[in-house]
Amino acid sequence: MYHKLDPPYTAEHVAMLFNLVHSELMGQSMETLLQFLQRSNLSMPRLVSLMYIQRQGVTTVTALSEHLNLALGTTSQMIDQLVQDGLVERREAAHDRRQKQITLTPAGEALVAEARQIRLAEASRHLRQLPPALIEQLGQALSAACREWNLITTS
Repeated sequence: MYHKLDPPYTAEHVAMLFNLVHSELMGQSMETLLQFLQRSNLSMPRLVSLMYIQRQGVTTVTALSEHLNLALGTTSQMIDQLVQDGLVERREAAHDRRQKQITLTPAGEALVAEARQIRLAEASRHLRQLPPALIEQLGQALSAACREWNLITTS
């Protein structure tokens, strides 16, 4: 009898395994990330907003509201705070002055980069506990998946 997470590997089994690994790696960095949030005077929704804006490049209050599953007014107030803190800019869209476009400022970009670096450093620290051969196998498998999904380019 095999454990439900042993071969054969279906998409559902791999998803469960990926979720276990992701939870372990991200759980390790949560304390450090919470310290960063406190030091930066950010809440988790504000950080998630900054990360979303960074991924999109340019977004709207409506799109951010939908992404966060928050009321438009709540999202708008949060954007106002981020503007006051110098982390985002709000400008009129060239094609429609009624629509406001939201982008990160250099300070917002730096904050997002620091948060990502914290998560990566903690995950790397944890992964270094694995044997080098297993790290190589994980790297190859994840690289192949990223290439398949066009998340990285082949060089």
